[in-house]
Parts: sequence; C-alpha cells; structure tokens
Amino acid sequence: MRKGLLAILALALPVAAGAQPAHPDRARPGAAARRGVSAVRAEAEAFMAGYARDLRAGDRAAIAARYDRRGSWRVGGGTKRFEPWALTRDHYAGPWTPPASFAWSDLSYEVLGPDAVLVTGLFRWGLAGRDPLIFSYTGLLVRQGRELRIRLEDESGPAPGTGG
Repeated sequence: MRKGLLAILALALPVAAGAQPAHPDRARPGAAARRGVSAVRAEAEAFMAGYARDLRAGDRAAIAARYDRRGSWRVGGGTKRFEPWALTRDHYAGPWTPPASFAWSDLSYEVLGPDAVLVTGLFRWGLAGRDPLIFSYTGLLVRQGRELRIRLEDESGPAPGTGG
C-alpha cells in the first residue's frame, strides 16, 4: 500500500506544484483535437475547391470519384433516395450535362469528427445564354481510406427569380 501511495504522490506533486508535462498536447488538453479539426476542415475546403474545378471542367470520372463507394444519399425537392455508387458513376458518364459555369458561395464547414464534415452553402450553376441558377447545398463528407467522399448531398432550388 505504501508503494502505491508513493507512486500516486510522485505523479500528483509536480502537477500540484504547477509543473507542466513535457508533451505540449498534455499541457493544453484539446490542442491536438483543435489541430485535428483544423486539418479536416482544410481537407474539406480543398475537396470542395477541387469539386468545383471538376464541375467546371466537366470531368465526369473525377466527379463520380468524389462519391462514397458504398453509395450516397440524395435528398432535396421533397425526395430522398439512396444511390449505389455504380449508378452515380453511370449518371456522370452518361446523361449528365456539365454547367456553362459553376461557383460555390458562402460555404460553411462543421467538423463532426476526424472523418466527417458537414458542408452547407450555395452554388451558382451556369446555363448557356442565361443567368446562373442559384441552389442551396448540403453535403456530408466522410473519410473512405485516406480521402473524403460525398455520403449525402442535397441540392435544392433553384432560388426563385434566378436563371432568367
């Protein structure tokens, strides 16, 4: 019992005396978590910037590759459906038409954990010879392997009065 008490005191006394642990993440609880949040947020921001580039370029294979291989949820306009990845891939390889222009607007990022980010905002989908349509956007990005991928997407709109 005496050895156990001495061991506890040996650990507790430096902390009680104000000594800082040698490891910086132990000195400031949550520092590693904050760095992790910043890293996954930056990863999500880069993902969305790349997604916009792929859409503007009409890169069908790259767009399809951004979706979760287990499939993804598509919601919006009063609908909800689960779409297997092969169906998403086939959609972008076939009937999908790229926009004349594309831009994200007012994106917000909510880090849900080290492997998931909720993205909300707006986008402008350009049509040839017309003003762009404005849609609201919600996406859930989840990690698969080393990469974030789209697990859920809601593209609602267009906003009234856009696309004239």
